[in-house]
Amino acid sequence: MACQPPPPPESPPPAPTTIFTIGDDLLLEIFVRLPSLPTLVRAAFACRNFLHAVRSSPTFRPTFHALHPPPLIGLFLRHREGEIPSFAPLRGRADKDHAAVVRGSDFFLTRVPDDQGYWNIGDCRDGYLLLHNEQNGLFAAYNPLARVLHRIPPPPEALRELYILSNPEGSFRLVCVHEDGLQVRAVVFSSDSGEWQVLPWTEAATINKDHPDDDKHCLPPKPATGKLVNGRIYWTRNDYVVVLDTTTLRFSSMDLPPTMDGQKPFVLGETKDEELCVVCAIDHRLTVAVWVRRADDDDRVEKWMLDKEIALPEIPVLKLVAVSRGFLHLHLMPTNEPNTVPLCWFFSFCLETAAELKKIFSLYQYELERSYPYIMPWPSSFVCNKMNLRIAST
Repeated sequence: MACQPPPPPESPPPAPTTIFTIGDDLLLEIFVRLPSLPTLVRAAFACRNFLHAVRSSPTFRPTFHALHPPPLIGLFLRHREGEIPSFAPLRGRADKDHAAVVRGSDFFLTRVPDDQGYWNIGDCRDGYLLLHNEQNGLFAAYNPLARVLHRIPPPPEALRELYILSNPEGSFRLVCVHEDGLQVRAVVFSSDSGEWQVLPWTEAATINKDHPDDDKHCLPPKPATGKLVNGRIYWTRNDYVVVLDTTTLRFSSMDLPPTMDGQKPFVLGETKDEELCVVCAIDHRLTVAVWVRRADDDDRVEKWMLDKEIALPEIPVLKLVAVSRGFLHLHLMPTNEPNTVPLCWFFSFCLETAAELKKIFSLYQYELERSYPYIMPWPSSFVCNKMNLRIAST
């Protein structure tokens, strides 16, 4: 009788599927549904696979930003001379990840030297705080999230305004303006080269051929300052807008939106889609008008178009402050009472959804007028550059 062959060996059970074996595409589908940027940071740094998935996709960042605008972390407050700026974190949220950002960062500016005179805030943008020490002519750029302080050599000449622009990889530029009567020029510092570059003068008549003969200045008088929107700086005059392109470093001009009946002073900013916009309050109607700069369908020439009018609550003392990524920021200005320090309220209002006013801060009036919102930037560690690739391979 023939012997029966032995039974075939049993195949090993399939390896269990864990979150560490999920492909990058599925991981990104999970990550894009996280509620905020602080939560994404916490998840991405859980393991190398997660961080690699975020770094390797060039489309993930714009997709995530479209669904989750960069969060406001708090306000830097500039006090009287001789004091380091203070920080007021955004409270009233049951968000542990948001609170972890505040706890794990240096918003008290402990790495900024306090034995070399006082520091003023010049700008706050892209995660950097631009500081100016007027006593010693020093400049510094500080990233409180990364705890990195960059010392900047003094500029070659006196400057009127300074703006800081950074890229996701961590380098930055200072774009500054020097005005001398009817001429103006840009002065630029690069963190890559560590040097200043002085550009040629531009005459007021070159910027706008209809510059008034009796106006002996290119830019509006101080304390008026420009507004940086999507890579361009805008100075609003009574008759037109002066524009500086921070990429080409060329000055130009553009017209203002038509004046509406009952219009109060307007603010210039950007929509959620990064379009240039102007928002103005219409006093007698308790509304705000939103003008957007876009190309006409007929001749494809950019012009101002009235996008919408939005009704506001019946609060007659609201002051428009800024428009950032489609959110209108307002102050509720209190009525002054004898022997009291006025307390103001800081509100945010979404222009796209026209949702109700959202109260963010309560600050004294003198604090609010010297406040600088700190918005969390996209972390440089999320960018696939040579330095991050070297760290990941070790």
